[in-house]
Amino acid sequence: MKFDNYLSGYLDRRMSLIIEEWQLSTRNDLTDLTQRFHRVQDELVGLKSFERETSTKLSDLETRVRLLKEKVK
Repeated sequence: MKFDNYLSGYLDRRMSLIIEEWQLSTRNDLTDLTQRFHRVQDELVGLKSFERETSTKLSDLETRVRLLKEKVK
């Protein structure tokens, strides 16, 4: 019983150092990671939309360039 109390006290005093030294994750770290993951997923939707719009505009520009080249010939 005395050893358990000593060990518990030691861990309580040194827990932050142990977490840092062993590079352990805490619940707060995992919650933050989950939130960041969801934000990145949300941003991907906008990026995919931007990619589609840009691709369409680029295709239109390429078509216009081709037509202009044909007129110049």
